[in-house]
Amino acid sequence: MEKSEILIVVKTYPEISSKYTETVCTAGISADTKKLVRLYPIRFRYLEGSQQFKKYQWIRANIRKTSADPRPESYNIDPESIELKKVIPAGKTWEKRFSWLINENTVFSSVESLRAAQINCGTSLGIIQPKEVKRVIIQMRGDEEIKEAVSKKDSVISQLDMFEKKKGLYILPIRIMIEFVCKDSNCKGHKMSILDWELGQLYRKVIKGPDWQGKIEAKIMEEIFGATRDTYIILGNMVSHPQTFCVLGFFWPLKSPYRQIHLFT
Repeated sequence: MEKSEILIVVKTYPEISSKYTETVCTAGISADTKKLVRLYPIRFRYLEGSQQFKKYQWIRANIRKTSADPRPESYNIDPESIELKKVIPAGKTWEKRFSWLINENTVFSSVESLRAAQINCGTSLGIIQPKEVKRVIIQMRGDEEIKEAVSKKDSVISQLDMFEKKKGLYILPIRIMIEFVCKDSNCKGHKMSILDWELGQLYRKVIKGPDWQGKIEAKIMEEIFGATRDTYIILGNMVSHPQTFCVLGFFWPLKSPYRQIHLFT
């Protein structure tokens, strides 16, 4: 393994894992290459407090290219080696975040170009800026799907070591999706699931109140993609279906009249 510094930019909602109890899909920017990397496995809620990183926080850890995952950005991480470094805050320092995330190694002009890169190079992570987000779709998961997920969770937790603290995981009964159009003139539109941890937590916060669906839609359409924001979507594919991409998270800095970037010219 090699010691590397990575800026964390994505944490998805935890998923039950038979091998690791649960995992959080985590992606970041390598300090050495300015490329996106995927870190696995990370049992985030089971990490020691001194190792639980935040988004836009630099970490230093031992990683190595995994042989179990053919995607070029995927690396195994030694969780016990994680050292927490500085957080890049928002506010006046949006430009520091921007300079790391938005570059010619990470950004694609459209989902279509990202999928082409997947075919040609195996690319599985990328950032795009949509032309328009048309709507938010909130879909209830089927009873059988939820029952199966709960059964798997209970089975995995019951097999934990007797000395390891058991942590319940709330199974989200919904899917949150967005429909959007790329800037590519050939784009026919996309509908993708959002896996971002923060939106999962938002659902848990608002579900008991009135118009919970409206609150989730407002968060996405009026805040994340609000008129004052210069928003990008961070995408990742599925190892078993490499042409199927999901929304892992968002990068939504305030618009700046001074920001100049020409990635595709």
